[in-house]
Amino acid sequence: MIHHVRQSLRKSMAALAVASVLLPASALAQTLEQAVAYTLDTHPEIRQAFNRFKSREEQVNQAFTGYLPKVDLTAGYGWEQTDSPSTRRQAQTSNDDDKIDLDRRELGISLKQILFDGFFTSSEVSRFRNEASSEQWTLFSTAENTALEVAKVYLNYMQAQEVVKLSEKNLANHQEIYERIKEKTESGLGSTADLSQIKGRLARAKSNLVSAKNNLFDTRSQYQKVVNRAPDDMILPVPDAVMIPANLDEALKWAQENHPTLKATNSDIQAAKYERKSAKSNYYPQVSLELSGNWDENVDGVDGSGITSDVGGESNELQAMVRLRYNLFSGGKDQARDREASYKLGEATELRQRAYRDIVEGTTLAWNARTFVNEQKRYLREHVIAAKETQQSYAQQFKIGQRTLLDLLDSENELFEARKDYLSAEFDEITAQYRILNATGQLLGALRVTTPDTWLGEEQYEGGVRQ
Repeated sequence: MIHHVRQSLRKSMAALAVASVLLPASALAQTLEQAVAYTLDTHPEIRQAFNRFKSREEQVNQAFTGYLPKVDLTAGYGWEQTDSPSTRRQAQTSNDDDKIDLDRRELGISLKQILFDGFFTSSEVSRFRNEASSEQWTLFSTAENTALEVAKVYLNYMQAQEVVKLSEKNLANHQEIYERIKEKTESGLGSTADLSQIKGRLARAKSNLVSAKNNLFDTRSQYQKVVNRAPDDMILPVPDAVMIPANLDEALKWAQENHPTLKATNSDIQAAKYERKSAKSNYYPQVSLELSGNWDENVDGVDGSGITSDVGGESNELQAMVRLRYNLFSGGKDQARDREASYKLGEATELRQRAYRDIVEGTTLAWNARTFVNEQKRYLREHVIAAKETQQSYAQQFKIGQRTLLDLLDSENELFEARKDYLSAEFDEITAQYRILNATGQLLGALRVTTPDTWLGEEQYEGGVRQ
């Protein structure tokens, strides 16, 4: 089917004297696939989406630490002054001051392992995994949309180039007619009215060329903005017809199954469900295993050197405890947090519905554009053929005086406009096919553009790209 598309394009354009649309491949270098691949490596929006995805992955790693023990080491050294019943009793027996100044030393280590936290850790890990999956699909969605944007500016620039060529040819035809009329007028065989008329049409042809060149520079700027490099010689792309659905119903089905934006919203819904489970964890007690050891010296006025006390100042303590903590009242905070999570789940669900509607609309519009442009091309082709035949007949009849100069100039202008309309339809059809591929989430695959391995993430996510 791809070969059929190529042949039909070339044959029709040649037959209609607009073969300049298809450029010779031998003189070309930069393909659409190369432009898309380069843009995916350099576009700021792609990099932003990638960094958001990687930051979500780090949140997964943070949440997973809830399964691991927490170990703390404390140490301290400083000055302590103690005035207590113990120090005062010592002062009475030794006639010293009631206050004791000591160099205090502390060393402690503790380990805390959560045994049960109301499913908070498991819910948070699942929540952030789904959020990472959502950002991963958003990254691929951004890449798909960027690829479509590249395709549009690529095709717009090629179309602008061809309009310039048509405008140059139109100007050359008017220049040729002008030279003939001028020669006839100077020899006394033509009228000054005809010369004035061709001068006006010649000026209009020059204006059309200037406008076409201006549009070419505009499309060049748009291309540079998106791709971040100047356009080079280009090859007219041919969309992969095998990956285009057979009908609109099939296109909508593919979009629902494959579009990365819908998959991102599905992951958002799952993340919201787990966030609500996290909120409910406060309704449960927390059970932990806690081990600790403390080794202190010169604490609470007891001198470790034995100068002020004959029992020594060292204080050593070891503990191994299983502790239960249960919050009985928090002022309604837990219930409010649960309701907040419930509303977030509702929001995520509605966002998916909106995304689905947008995708259905985008797919339908792209399909209709392709269908009607393809139908329109048949009539535009007939228009070009008829305009060309009329222009050739009027040129012959003008030579023998059966047609006026105005008739000849009108036929030239009609042929020029007919060729422009057909050229626009050709590029609109190609663009519509890329829009369909984008709407069904298959544009990158159709372009055979591979994405970096880093986009696949550190692990296989539930509902993620790697399955």
